Amino acid sequence: MKKRLSLILLVLGLVGMIFYGYTVTTIFAQQRITLGFAHIWPAVHFTQVHQFTRYFKMVEKATKGKYILDIKWYPVSTLIGGAELYDGIIKGIAESGTSSFVYTPGRFPVMYTLCQPGIAPPENCDAAALTAMELYKKWRPKEFDDVKVLYFYATGPAWLHTKKPLKSLKDVKGLKVRATADNIEIFKALGAEPTSMVMGEVYMAAKKGIVDSLISPPETLEAWKHAELFDYSVFVPHFYSSFFWVAMNKDKWRSLPKDLQDAFDAVADEAAKEAGAIWQYFNTKSMEFAKKKPGGHQFYRFPESEWEGVKEIIKPIREKYISLLNGKGLPGKEIVDDASKIMEKYNKMKFEPWKP
Repeated sequence: MKKRLSLILLVLGLVGMIFYGYTVTTIFAQQRITLGFAHIWPAVHFTQVHQFTRYFKMVEKATKGKYILDIKWYPVSTLIGGAELYDGIIKGIAESGTSSFVYTPGRFPVMYTLCQPGIAPPENCDAAALTAMELYKKWRPKEFDDVKVLYFYATGPAWLHTKKPLKSLKDVKGLKVRATADNIEIFKALGAEPTSMVMGEVYMAAKKGIVDSLISPPETLEAWKHAELFDYSVFVPHFYSSFFWVAMNKDKWRSLPKDLQDAFDAVADEAAKEAGAIWQYFNTKSMEFAKKKPGGHQFYRFPESEWEGVKEIIKPIREKYISLLNGKGLPGKEIVDDASKIMEKYNKMKFEPWKP
C-alpha cells in the first residue's frame, strides 16, 4: 500500500514538474510590447473601455499568446488634440491612435467620400464600418501612405438633437446647429446657422446658447451628457455619418516582430466588424438611457416625403465632390458610385448584436 502511494505521489510530482516547467517556459516565452495609443474620447468612453481594449486582446490572441500588449492610453487632450492626431502619429508624438476624418477635412479625399451628405447613408454602425474597410481595400488611397492603417469604423447614421420638436425639415431653418465640416453646406441650404466644433466643446456651447441643436450619433446623449441639453432627436441619415481611422506610426510598425505585424493584419476585418457592433450597441443603449431621464426624450422620424426636396439639395453637393476628386487626379464618379453601392450592399445585411 505504501509503495503504491509512493508511486502515485511520484507520478503526480513528475506531472506537476512538467506542467510547472511548461507554464514557466510559456510565461518567459511571452514578449511584452509597449504601445502608446491616443484617442479623442474621455477615458471612461466605451471606445477605450470596450472597443480598443478588446481589439488589442484580439491581436494578442492571434499571436497564440506569444505577445502581451502593454497599452499606454492617452485619452482626449492628454497628449494631442483630435485635429493634430494624424500628424502626431506621423511624427511619432503618438505611436498609434484614432481620430475622425471630419477633424481634418480635405486630408483624406477618397475615404472622406463616405462622410459627404447623401452619398452613402448607412442604416447602422455595422454597415458603415464594413463599407469603410471595403472601400479602402479597393482603392488603397495614397492619402494614408504616411502611416500603417490598422482598421476603420464609424458612428453610424446621425440624429439631429434639439430642445424643441421639429415638425418638418422646414423647421431646421434658423437652428443654431453644431455641425461638422462635411454637412455645413446642407444646413446652410436649409436655412440653419451651422457652427463647426469638436464634440468636447458642445456641452458648454449649448449651455451658453452658442448652439441650440446638435447633429451626432445618439451615443453622445449618454457618453457626452447631451441628454441633459436636448429633449428631442430626429433621424437624419442623409446629413451625416462620421468615420474614423485607426493607425500606427510607421517606424513603430517596422520595429514590431513580423509575426506580431501579421497578427494585427489578420484581425483587421474582425476588429472593424466588432467595432461596428459595439457602436450600434451603445447607440441603442444611449437612446434607452435618454428616454429614462426625467421628462423623457423623444426619438422620431420625418415621413419619407420630407426627403424628396433634400435629395435635390444633395445632388449638387455630390457633383461638387466628384469634381473635387477629379481635380486631385482621381476617378471621382467611380469612387462616389462605389461608396454608394458598397453601403447599399451592407445596409441590406443582418448583423449579430454585440453583448458586453
